[in-house]
Amino acid sequence: SNEIIVISSPGDRLLIQPIIDELFDKSIHTPQKEYLFKLIYKNTWEFIDYKYYKNIIIASINFPEDSTGDVLYQKFKKIYKQNSKLFQLNDLYAKNQKITIMNGLDSIEFYKILNENKNWLIKENDLFFENDLNNYVFKNGENIALSDSIFDLLGVSLRLQIDFKIIRVDTLSSFVWVGRGYPYRWITLNKSNNYNIKSHEDYWNQYIEELKNNMPSVIITNHYRLIKKDKDNNAIIMRGIYEHDESNSGGPFVVYIFDTKDSNEVILISGFVNHPGHDKMLLLKELEIMAQTL
Repeated sequence: SNEIIVISSPGDRLLIQPIIDELFDKSIHTPQKEYLFKLIYKNTWEFIDYKYYKNIIIASINFPEDSTGDVLYQKFKKIYKQNSKLFQLNDLYAKNQKITIMNGLDSIEFYKILNENKNWLIKENDLFFENDLNNYVFKNGENIALSDSIFDLLGVSLRLQIDFKIIRVDTLSSFVWVGRGYPYRWITLNKSNNYNIKSHEDYWNQYIEELKNNMPSVIITNHYRLIKKDKDNNAIIMRGIYEHDESNSGGPFVVYIFDTKDSNEVILISGFVNHPGHDKMLLLKELEIMAQTL
């Protein structure tokens, strides 16, 4: 879901790869640094072998001249009657496919074009990635019975993958812990008093206190803590690294904090991933897809 095939000539790649890498530099520590998008660079003459991939960028610059990248760009421009140096084609060779065509006179103009359209390009790729991942997360169905049980306990619920099971429930503290096996993923839901949160530090302190009561074996470290307001989902998002005493391991976690109609109460949805020695970015994003269905 997060692979982008970048097609260019070898000569052009030397000049434009740093520009494209900078555009897609969004990353999360899991705790190793993982980039949201995996850029896979291929030569122009290899395009036919990759033309059915979901997300493709065809990138070229006119100077220095070459007989591969420039020709491929001109063919797309002519066949699809495009005058722009940056355009997209959808579902050209496969369903749910996006091909982005980029061209510049030289590396300076190429950088200028991408910089001017940076926000649009990032938003397009984020949306394309999330829609594709959303389809993948629920492709085998949902555990509707578990979602209904959570609703009966908390009055709120969310869509869950079909293989998620209940791990622990505490009705007194309005806390539910669900998860699935290897690679291990957990989701917790709980209601909490809003108190008088005035700063980012207040959010962290309150969350750590919640965990002490509900998941005492989970310890939030000071490493790579991030907190931001997510306007798209109207939530506060917190990220970081946790340690789990019982398994002597840990990994990345994310917390979505949603306001409720009751101004003194919030809903916290936490996602934890444990998969030592492997990439964890996509697993964490899958949990976020489910958290966003509250």
